[in-house]
Amino acid sequence: MVLMTKNIAKQSYLNSDIPRVILDRLPIYLRILSQLQQEEIKITSSNKISQYVPIESSQIRKDLTYLGINGINGKGYSVKTLKQSLQKLLGLDASWNAVLIGGSTLGRSAMEFMKQKKSQTYRIVAAFDPNTRMIGKKISNLKIQNIKDLQRTIKTRNIKIGIIATPNNITQLVADTLIANDLYYLVNFSSFTPKIPDYVIVKNLDPGLEIESMTYYLRQRRLNRIAG
Repeated sequence: MVLMTKNIAKQSYLNSDIPRVILDRLPIYLRILSQLQQEEIKITSSNKISQYVPIESSQIRKDLTYLGINGINGKGYSVKTLKQSLQKLLGLDASWNAVLIGGSTLGRSAMEFMKQKKSQTYRIVAAFDPNTRMIGKKISNLKIQNIKDLQRTIKTRNIKIGIIATPNNITQLVADTLIANDLYYLVNFSSFTPKIPDYVIVKNLDPGLEIESMTYYLRQRRLNRIAG
């Protein structure tokens, strides 16, 4: 297995006036707005949005006000306009190319997950695997390439997002390689959380963690039932 690296100067690529906690809530609001559109609701409010998510309406209003988004006096927010504003703010009005690292079972699951999202915002345009035995095999409609060609492909395909779907024992090395090749926005499907510099954004998508946190509520419910 050969992973290429190069030295890069540490600098902040995350210049943003918006606090991270607010940014993390915006995709949630977008999902609700899409649902409201499907229900053919044209005007909404922070109270209405809060009915779909465990976020107080006052917090939703504060978030939108912080972003300079104001509703219609006495009516609320236009669902269409609010959705467009949040999409533009999050960069969802553009299309970004992504690369997938990992062509085995986890990689195929990651590819299927991304396809199910049916997003026009990102496209997986290349796939690689550190295991040379995977080279030439297909994952979806992409042929798995040699990791030696990663740097060239990132540049020629203008790739901005790296998707990690590799075994835990090489996740850190893969993350380091992507960062060394100027990818500072990563999505990690591995159950191993890599250590990253503070100028890199990584989203760890591990369903197992979500289930494990859910079992807390199951346990509490059982204890309450016993106590009652």
